[in-house]
Amino acid sequence: MKVNNYDTYFEVIFKCVGKKDTICHFFPQDNFLREQYDEIEAQVRSLSERFEGLRPGVSLCGGLFSVYFPLSKFPKERHDEILGAVMSAMNGISGIKAAYITDNGDFMSYDDIEDDMADMQETFDESYWDDILGITKLALDYTAHAEGIEGECFYYSVYFADDTAGEEKAETVRNAVESFDLGLADDEYSGYLSITADNDKVKIFLDLGNVQAKNEKKAIHGILLALNNVRGIKSVIINEV
Repeated sequence: MKVNNYDTYFEVIFKCVGKKDTICHFFPQDNFLREQYDEIEAQVRSLSERFEGLRPGVSLCGGLFSVYFPLSKFPKERHDEILGAVMSAMNGISGIKAAYITDNGDFMSYDDIEDDMADMQETFDESYWDDILGITKLALDYTAHAEGIEGECFYYSVYFADDTAGEEKAETVRNAVESFDLGLADDEYSGYLSITADNDKVKIFLDLGNVQAKNEKKAIHGILLALNNVRGIKSVIINEV
């Protein structure tokens, strides 16, 4: 692992080997604004013009910017050059707390990043993900906590006070979530949803692929708010490690 060899005002964790395509996750100091998203898109476009065949992609999900780079298409000796150019471009955008560079498809959890950043001046506390996802601002009848992110996918573990779960509880959760009004227009997509029962919890899977950025928080929050209508819930953990 290489830690911040880039001249940036924000911390950088480098944790990839270059055998797969690379993704850079940018964490906000508070919350990213639409203007910052537009700035990042513009910088990414300029990089694709500078490095022929790079064709990066940008997504905003769960309060983070993620920029995908197909580095595997380039000789390994050029990887540092490209990533250096990326960090230099992002250094001109305000409000970034940290960047985490990893192989595309690798899961990031709070514990993973906290371990990697243990020796750095700025670290994430345990409420960071809750703050970024806006969970702390919701009026919930149970405790809720997020332990990490996994791109556009969110896994909710719903625990009940009696420490049991089953198809009946899963059906109750399913009815509450599917009937909850997110306030979207009829033609606006809210993501793919799957709800199943496990031995000690009900599992909710939310895939935000193809959901408009402005509606992502509505979908994430909607599930949590809908669960207020289900009796006996003790806690919900998002992306439980």
